[in-house]
Amino acid sequence: MVEQLNLWVDALHPVWQFLAVFVIGVVPFLESYTGTLVGTVTGMPVLLAAAGAIAGNVLALVVAVRLGDRARRGLGRRASRPPSERRQKVIARVDRYGVPVASLLAPTLMAISVTAFGMVAAGLDRRQVVIWQVVAVVVWAALFAAIGLGALSAFG
Repeated sequence: MVEQLNLWVDALHPVWQFLAVFVIGVVPFLESYTGTLVGTVTGMPVLLAAAGAIAGNVLALVVAVRLGDRARRGLGRRASRPPSERRQKVIARVDRYGVPVASLLAPTLMAISVTAFGMVAAGLDRRQVVIWQVVAVVVWAALFAAIGLGALSAFG
């Protein structure tokens, strides 16, 4: 079955291969790591699979950060209210571990784009969040590319 899938993927033009993993990368909870893994296991060149999945995930990340910034500004208009319990938890965890650690570990709990939205909406520095979330996207894609290559060599 894997051989048939590989033959089918090999027959596709590289642009279609890229777009397929790009779309996977855009979807929250699938993101760069799933797109890279799927692309690698189906026989795409690893760099093409990773580039497509990362590009899709970064697009979703940018949209989430913009929406988070809008939400923060909208919530700022109601500044007379005390911060919600959820916001206090996000800020406390990020204060404890820092944006880099929170960004790198976020995919173990929730989607990277959802995490970015929450951090920016909570008032964290947008630039720092974007930089570290992009680093997380690339690191997780590389990790799952290695897992996919390992699976291919073990089972293929």
